[in-house]
Amino acid sequence: MKMKEIWNKLSAIDVNKHTEKKGQFTYLGWNFAISTIMEHYPNVTYDFLHYTDSNGMVKDYIVAPDGSCSVECVVNIGENTKKMWLAVTDFSNRPIKNPSCVDIANTKMRCLTKCIATGFGLGFYIYKGEGLPQEEFYTEEQTSEFAKLIEHECFAGKKKAVKDELRKSTSKSHYQKVLNMMKQRIEEFENEQAEAINQDLDNQMKGKI
Repeated sequence: MKMKEIWNKLSAIDVNKHTEKKGQFTYLGWNFAISTIMEHYPNVTYDFLHYTDSNGMVKDYIVAPDGSCSVECVVNIGENTKKMWLAVTDFSNRPIKNPSCVDIANTKMRCLTKCIATGFGLGFYIYKGEGLPQEEFYTEEQTSEFAKLIEHECFAGKKKAVKDELRKSTSKSHYQKVLNMMKQRIEEFENEQAEAINQDLDNQMKGKI
């Protein structure tokens, strides 16, 4: 299972109806994140990392010198593994010193959701501050087709301009738009070449008559 396929599928899902507010910040609800990823990839597994402190106690959070804490989790889909961390914070997004078990538990679920978002694409646009999900990324087939089309003689001296146009977006629809424009230009070029050849032949025939 390729990472790009997972990202394309999950990042295209509109999650706006399933977000929650923590102060002024918007988050994706963990229950929706888990149920959605389980629906599409039932083999998904996740775990929270544990640490042993100086007293030999095993904890599912890290304590910083100032008393603030953070948690870490790992999510696996097939052979694809992503890791994410998150500080335990209040509603103003400031670190909580000596947090309660409830603070830790809530942060763990938000960390899991963030890992699913930033690692696999579900709700990623929320963390980028955008209002809607991004379009599906370009495909390997499109990049392969572009590599063939760009070698056509009609793009001689124009390759940089075409590549710059392609780089304006990584969406599948933008790539297809550029590919279609390239195909149209090739067709026009070949028609012009054929017309020029026919014109030369006509001129040669007229010269013999």
